[in-house]
Amino acid sequence: MSIVDDLLAHPGVYVGIDSVAGSDLRGAARIVVTPLPGNGGVTLDYEVLNPAMPERVRGHIERTMVARTHDGGTVMVVGHEHASSVAIMHETEPGIFEVGAEGTPFPMRVELSMPEPEQIRHVWWYGRPGDVAIERDVSLLTRIA
Repeated sequence: MSIVDDLLAHPGVYVGIDSVAGSDLRGAARIVVTPLPGNGGVTLDYEVLNPAMPERVRGHIERTMVARTHDGGTVMVVGHEHASSVAIMHETEPGIFEVGAEGTPFPMRVELSMPEPEQIRHVWWYGRPGDVAIERDVSLLTRIA
């Protein structure tokens, strides 16, 4: 099964913990998985909240679409608060999405998997412009509804 098939089979609300690599930062993560019309993919409404940072409680927010393409590939289109354009990434290996020819304002990669039927593992890799992407944010979430 592909990640699209896994997510289509298990839509709903997922909650868990987001951990920032190399730090003690932790936040509450939530992803809402919603099938697209025609079941060609899903949307992921993803946010991370951190009450330890009252000046910035919402640490991250994005809307992502993960979908099959006509040629049999899988793409991820991410709209997030850190850029004024969407990132278009292509699945290079099962569940691994990397930037395509369109480019992005900073290096990034996303790993998305369902290690268990009711669990999502979402990993953001990113770096500063001109650097390489490194693993930064790892969210492990469990379906609650």
